[in-house]
Amino acid sequence: MNTSRLIETFSRYVACDSESGNELKFAELLEGELQNLGFSVLRDAAQEKCGSNGFNIYGFLQGVGEPILFSAHMDTVSPGVGIEAVVEDGVIRSKGDTILGADDKAGIAAVVEAVTTLKEQKLTHRPIEVLFTVAEEIGLLGAKYADYSNIKSTEAIILDSSNIGEMVTRAPAMAEMFVEVIGKSAHVATPEKGIHALKAAAAAVSAIPCGKVDEQTVCNVANFRSEGPSNVVPERARFEIDLRSFDADLLKRHMADIEAMVKAAAESFGAQYEVQATQKTEVLSIPSDRPIIGRLQAAYAALGTTGQITKAYGGSDATWIFANGIDAINVGIGMMDVHSTNEHISVADLEHTTKLVLSMMQ
Repeated sequence: MNTSRLIETFSRYVACDSESGNELKFAELLEGELQNLGFSVLRDAAQEKCGSNGFNIYGFLQGVGEPILFSAHMDTVSPGVGIEAVVEDGVIRSKGDTILGADDKAGIAAVVEAVTTLKEQKLTHRPIEVLFTVAEEIGLLGAKYADYSNIKSTEAIILDSSNIGEMVTRAPAMAEMFVEVIGKSAHVATPEKGIHALKAAAAAVSAIPCGKVDEQTVCNVANFRSEGPSNVVPERARFEIDLRSFDADLLKRHMADIEAMVKAAAESFGAQYEVQATQKTEVLSIPSDRPIIGRLQAAYAALGTTGQITKAYGGSDATWIFANGIDAINVGIGMMDVHSTNEHISVADLEHTTKLVLSMMQ
């Protein structure tokens, strides 16, 4: 492993803009670099279903033994345009006016450096597959619509969690709900002629529990809005709900309960309502006795790290990869304060991730 090259590769990747939906430039860059490393590379048509100008990248590199898949996503959240990585005291950050993009380009850089090392040192390795996806940050869409017909691996490592040593084997089923309350507009001078949609929506939001609503479930309400002039009784109000649970049946019950709360609040004001509810993913639950977990723990031990099986409320492409018959473990790569301008990763953690990937490839 060449640390200077690893940092240069990571810095070059984050400098290539790829906010969700605009991944084309970065996808083309990676496509060429994988081909130069000897991968056979395929594009798929996922972008047509998830609104991206880019494409998912599937790559295969010949090796010996059973194949293994490595996956990370190419897209970033905003502000992710014009990122410039800065190394200070062993930590990589952005200049401060953008995210860094370690989520998830640190994972991609680690895979590329590990393969480069294998090639340079002529090391024997397993057949290596990669799946780099678009539109992860807006609902795991690239992985959802990926073409899995070419994938030969039954095991996968997803490089998209935070703490070094963590192996995420459980993730929740996720749902989203879009709520609109419909009242009746009236001039503020004659409010009795109107139906106050905003107050009805506010009553609904007040009734909906947020945060950790039980031991398995979290709920969040966001994007409450009701546009219009202040001298008119609001006719419409809207808000959105993110709901996640490690129990799929419990998730459905909470969705039904929330709709009942919206109904009761709307009817108490004489308003109408509409709810669009969609379950986006199923529960990810990988048994702890899967062979890949034991191999990961051994690889961590060789690096002086304890591998910890854990669960996470955050979503990752592991959910859809597992749903397609592949044991997919999401591992921590050291990225911190993601989705903020304080995002950072230490050089040591970037090196550790590369060493872990290199070990699993062999």
